[in-house]
Amino acid sequence: MKKELKVTSILITLNIIVLIAIISFYTFRLIKYYKLEHGSKSENETVLLTDELIKKQSYVDLTKGLVYDEKNNNYRYKGDVKDNYLLYSGILFRIIGIDNENNIKIISEDNQTLLYTGLESEFDNSIINKWLNKSEEEYSGIFENNLYNSDKLLEYTYLCNDKIDDLTNITCNDYYTNSKITLLSLYDYKEAEGKSSYLNNGKEFALSTVNSENNNYFVNSEGDISIYNKTTASNIRPVLTLSSNTELLKGNGEYDNPYIVEEHEIKTLNDVYVGNIIKYNNQLFKVININDKNIKVASLELLKEDNENVEINFDKNSNEYSKDNNMYKYLNDTYYKTLENQDYIVSSDFYQGKLSLDNLDYTNIYEDKVNTNIGLLTLGDLYINEIDNTFTLFRGIEADNIINVIKDNNFFADIVSSKYNIRVAFYLDRNLNITSGKGTIEDPYILGDKNED
Repeated sequence: MKKELKVTSILITLNIIVLIAIISFYTFRLIKYYKLEHGSKSENETVLLTDELIKKQSYVDLTKGLVYDEKNNNYRYKGDVKDNYLLYSGILFRIIGIDNENNIKIISEDNQTLLYTGLESEFDNSIINKWLNKSEEEYSGIFENNLYNSDKLLEYTYLCNDKIDDLTNITCNDYYTNSKITLLSLYDYKEAEGKSSYLNNGKEFALSTVNSENNNYFVNSEGDISIYNKTTASNIRPVLTLSSNTELLKGNGEYDNPYIVEEHEIKTLNDVYVGNIIKYNNQLFKVININDKNIKVASLELLKEDNENVEINFDKNSNEYSKDNNMYKYLNDTYYKTLENQDYIVSSDFYQGKLSLDNLDYTNIYEDKVNTNIGLLTLGDLYINEIDNTFTLFRGIEADNIINVIKDNNFFADIVSSKYNIRVAFYLDRNLNITSGKGTIEDPYILGDKNED
């Protein structure tokens, strides 16, 4: 009898221990996921983005989501991830991972521009590197110059620099670390699980990796790896690295609620981000450049008359955008007269330099310019390839009657008498007030007169 009571007592004790363990486990999970859902940040507490990401790491399936790499002492997102969105400087990014110094590597969700890579060029001395990163070279860093607090938030990016000839043996033994902003490497694409990962956004984009002949790889619209023709322009998805000290302000990483790491009050045009949407003259415009003087915008839709797309030729025989040019006269006379609050627009320089197959550097466009009210987009502008079948301003040197257009997501040379649609661009006074709106297509910023004090 005593023996039976002893056994019963042991079983009861074991059951109590198991019950306590189960309650503790589910209490821990309840607290953890409540904090993830509702935020674990108290009013005065600083939460670092790195810590929040690691906290959300899956302990159930260690092969997807944010995965720890013990060999390299870093984390990276793998597979079709849905909670690694981050909004910074008006641009939606995806988080690639966390390096061994706790810095966070990110890549833009969409292409930011279309550029020539140059002939047989590795990333460190490429045209793309110059466009991405500011330096002492004139006209460098177009992308970085449009980022808020980049000097405070950005670190140098670890870029796998191996030359790859065999796609079944993609390695990362050599690193390039001299740029804050890069492109995605073939190695990083593979490690994220490539075609089946969040990095495959259904759009073509350039990679930093080259083969032994210095030909650049790219990801095609199907998510497969290909090699660029040397004169083909590249779709650019910048990769940058946020400091380990980057604070998470809000967000849970989902598409509709991305992580936010920088924000400020929007009172005037001087405060907006690239990519923000502005309503002016009952039309929608996208901010494509923020410089020291004024804000460059481009129409979000094609120019219309009577609800029909305007389709005209650039000129009869000249690719120079000047007062005698057909396109110039239409935009700066006919179209300009339809605008309300014309004083919001600031007469500015529009660049129309010439390129050749031997020199595809975007900085050549700055060798020729015209100062006027209304212009078109040119090589080097953000979001230049968002709308197809439109004229640009940059020219080729082969003939005076050749102009470049956006066609099939690439630059295409055509004669100036051909007819295409029009996407207008101009500069707005950066001191104009923002009276309402959130800067989105659904709720664009509305402009008001600037303060006179």
